[in-house]
Amino acid sequence: MSGTITVDGDNLVFEFHGVDRIFTFRHSITVPISHVVDVSTDRVPWISGMRAFGTGIPGVVKDGEYIDKDGSAFYEVHDPDKCVTITLKDDKHKRFVVQVEDKESAALIIRNAISGQQITQ
Repeated sequence: MSGTITVDGDNLVFEFHGVDRIFTFRHSITVPISHVVDVSTDRVPWISGMRAFGTGIPGVVKDGEYIDKDGSAFYEVHDPDKCVTITLKDDKHKRFVVQVEDKESAALIIRNAISGQQITQ
């Protein structure tokens, strides 16, 4: 499964699809663009942090909230090579890690939103 990332006004909206709505206990998450510090397309490690809520089966799925040395992070991961990691400030979570179909395109959408540029797909 993969999620989608869209820009809605001054917010990034992360929508979860299929079984991930059950695994994450959410349909979507909205984050103010002003809270986004950076985005990365680097591979995500399977083992990091302790699960606070959600579903975790190493090598299969990592969905939900996890706590690690940096604070709270939200994951929606089935394939760690297809994820973007969004670093946040002034937010409950320090990071959102979400799987998408095309991580480079998703990262470009986020980077353009941070810089105030509008793009369409």
